[in-house]
Amino acid sequence: MTTELLFQNQKIPVSFISSDQKAIPQLINLLERTSSQTASAEQSDLALIDRIEVIGNNAVLHSKNPNVSIELPLY
Repeated sequence: MTTELLFQNQKIPVSFISSDQKAIPQLINLLERTSSQTASAEQSDLALIDRIEVIGNNAVLHSKNPNVSIELPLY
């Protein structure tokens, strides 16, 4: 299943693999925490999120830069 999430004024497609939409609040909390904890140089990386895959209890953030992705635990 795929949906869109509005984060930092950009629509990001979110795919759920072995998970469901109940993970959305945790994903939003994760993105907000990561955004507030990173330095300004790293925040630009969050602005480059192309898509997100939620796989079980993890979120994989794929960047618009080729071959760049970050896997973060939701819980």
